[in-house]
Amino acid sequence: MQRILILGGGVCGLAAAHRLLSEDPGLDVTILEREDRPGGLARSLTLNGQVADLGPHRIFTELPDVQAFLEDLMGEEMATVKRASRMWLRGGWIEYPPRPVEIIRHLGVAKLAGAGASYAWQKASSFLEGESAEQESFESLMIAGFGPELYNLLVGPYARKVWKVDPTLIHADIARVRVSAGGLDQMIRKLLVGEDKNKPTAVKKFYYIAGGVESLVKKLRDGVVARGGKIELVRNVVDISTFRTGHVQVIAENRETGKPQAHQADTAISTIPIDELTGMLQAHEPDAGAAAAARELRYIANFLVCVVVDRPRVTDSQWLYFPEKDTVFNRGYEPKNFHASMGRADQSMIVFEITCQRDDATWNRSDEALIRATLRGAERTGILKSSEVVATMVHRIPGTYPFYDLDYRKRIRRIVKYLSQFPRIVSAGRQGLFLHNNMDHSIHMGFRAAQRLLDSPANPAGAFYSEVRRFQSFRIVD
Repeated sequence: MQRILILGGGVCGLAAAHRLLSEDPGLDVTILEREDRPGGLARSLTLNGQVADLGPHRIFTELPDVQAFLEDLMGEEMATVKRASRMWLRGGWIEYPPRPVEIIRHLGVAKLAGAGASYAWQKASSFLEGESAEQESFESLMIAGFGPELYNLLVGPYARKVWKVDPTLIHADIARVRVSAGGLDQMIRKLLVGEDKNKPTAVKKFYYIAGGVESLVKKLRDGVVARGGKIELVRNVVDISTFRTGHVQVIAENRETGKPQAHQADTAISTIPIDELTGMLQAHEPDAGAAAAARELRYIANFLVCVVVDRPRVTDSQWLYFPEKDTVFNRGYEPKNFHASMGRADQSMIVFEITCQRDDATWNRSDEALIRATLRGAERTGILKSSEVVATMVHRIPGTYPFYDLDYRKRIRRIVKYLSQFPRIVSAGRQGLFLHNNMDHSIHMGFRAAQRLLDSPANPAGAFYSEVRRFQSFRIVD
């Protein structure tokens, strides 16, 4: 019987365990999860009878294996939802992602003409300048795509607000995986001839799971347990090492008792942050270059300010975007607009997202100060009135988004090269490969990690890491 340890019980780890045990029920699979329930970031919050995901986990995927799996797993619990999103810009609302007709209506023909002229000038002059894809910045790519006028109006301010740094210091890969509209030329092409159905730039419809993302997590968990897998909760991995044979030993501390326990296995899939995994392995196989690269990886932290309002609906949109400085929050979402099962009929909750750098002034603000600033911004934009608010709550997430600085590719290559010397340990998933991706991508990586273990149990790492560039190219169709 092959023994397999999975470090981390988020959707990647759960999907890997589910696939392993579905393909070979004779395997001995154990998940070690730090929290008191599985799911990782795929979990929900509850306030005053209202439920919200940690970020709305809508389902839209371009990966056929994930689509088929989710349809089979969730069945009729997946509801089709028509997208409705808006952006607050210069004192009013526009559709998001913005269309040329919206910009004309909101800003006027002269503004769009100016944007077009600046875009044309940028295109005419850009061939004289070159920039390595290795060091290309978010700003340079977006100015090339939208022109300086629209970039300075829409794209640049929002990027600066979300990532808390100058966009010249953000790698262009953030734009490649996240920006919906594609560029001014694609926006105009959509206006004139329609969107390319084979490569959409924005989601028109998506699936949402009744009850929120934890319904999916419970189905995955139940599927793992029903197939003989074990899930050990409140287990904090503090050390990982390999024997001369290549087999793996993991020390996990019980967070309730403080007692460590040794686990031995033939192979392991790690979904814990790649910098933490590298740090633990360094104690046994030091590598100064890999250690330095791991220490320099950065994450953006996130606050969720949940506000319950005494009316059935707060807005008619699922997502609301706020690129300007007059609001402390970057984005808002109303869970009941994704699915009616997310709350009581007589009230509704809207969740505001605030990003920050770890340990900066925003991170150190009190919950009360964050709530006050959020309510001021919500009133200023006409979303709600403070007199309607019946409950509030702040939830802090210290490491939500991997931050792609200009050297992140080089660092990840260095770390993956180091990890490749441990043939029976595979690092996968959003945190495990430092990827800015969606839930469907994490599920797919869990499937691929599982398949590599099944196909080559003596050396799954080599084959799996050969796919890292493909994983990095996954795009998020907002």
